[in-house]
Amino acid sequence: MFKYVDWFLLSLIFVLVGYSLLSITNATASPFTGGESSLSDIFSNLNMEKTFWQSIFFLSGLGLIFLIMLVDYNNLRHYTEYIYWICIGLLVAVYFFGTTQNGTTGWFLIGGRGFQPSEFTKVGLILAFARIMAAQTEGNENGITRFSQLWPLLWRFLIPFFLVAIQPDMGTALVYVAIFIGILFMAKTSLKLFGILAGLAGAAVPLIWFLAPEYMKTRLFTFLNPDFATSDQVYHATQARLAIGSGQLTGKGLFAAGSMSQLGFVPERHNDFIFAVTTEAFGFIGAIIVIALYALLIVRTCTLAVRAKDDFGTYITIGVVAMMLFHVTENIGMNLGLLPITGISLPFFSYGGSNLIATMIAYGFVVSIDMRRTRWSL
Repeated sequence: MFKYVDWFLLSLIFVLVGYSLLSITNATASPFTGGESSLSDIFSNLNMEKTFWQSIFFLSGLGLIFLIMLVDYNNLRHYTEYIYWICIGLLVAVYFFGTTQNGTTGWFLIGGRGFQPSEFTKVGLILAFARIMAAQTEGNENGITRFSQLWPLLWRFLIPFFLVAIQPDMGTALVYVAIFIGILFMAKTSLKLFGILAGLAGAAVPLIWFLAPEYMKTRLFTFLNPDFATSDQVYHATQARLAIGSGQLTGKGLFAAGSMSQLGFVPERHNDFIFAVTTEAFGFIGAIIVIALYALLIVRTCTLAVRAKDDFGTYITIGVVAMMLFHVTENIGMNLGLLPITGISLPFFSYGGSNLIATMIAYGFVVSIDMRRTRWSL
């Protein structure tokens, strides 16, 4: 069965993470003066702590991918409900007992490291949603046409969406929306039901706006009305765009003296805005390489979704596609100033253990599903 491992998919992940480690090292280095004349001078300016931990997270993720590959994903059908409720329990617990970072109460501190349940809930939702939709559509060519078919998925979506929104972490909550819509689309849900959902979402907007914290309202206001925002309100977006523009065609190079990222002018430069730092260092060409790698990864994952042997595998894989597509589009869009700042990471690229390991678990299921695209007998 291991002959059918998609090595092209895994190679794309390796290249993205390798590129990421280079960018994280560049982003976290102490400022260079340009007078460094030896390797010892260069290494003395490097702070390898985050690069080291990101490597550990990646290796841990590889181990989990291998373990997931050993298990037939269909054996998880009966356990997806338990996984779902464990995720819900963690989201409830973190609200009361978690720590707050950047205004969001979403982390447990374990040994000085943060564990973010909302990241792993993405995988739990994909598995739970896939099982529910597969039960509705396997042997049914008409797709989802009645609200009664949609309801089991809808209420399971609303619970984690609400729990994450009140942390508050609207960026992650919107990822849940993307997963929900992606799986509904793949299940051939009728346009009438999509219209009903759109109406319900529109009716909920005033409530969401009322509950949203002030800083989120400010982010949306500054995005829609940048001419009326103060310099402090648009600081993050402005600095990211300046860094991207300063990279020009080929970039300033790694550890360039006087670069905005080296001098600390780009906020959250090793996670949320690592795309801006990468573009400053490697220029337009480097940015296009990053986008091309993600495009290949997403298109390849779509291909694997289509050739899965059953609906359950297809829905899991398309859920991963929806998650990735939203993350990549939103993160790069906010770096370029084309979308509001939400604080979600760039998968396989931004620093952070929870997101990297959760994403690798998701791709472990994708690889496992594709390995079993033929019905094997032992």
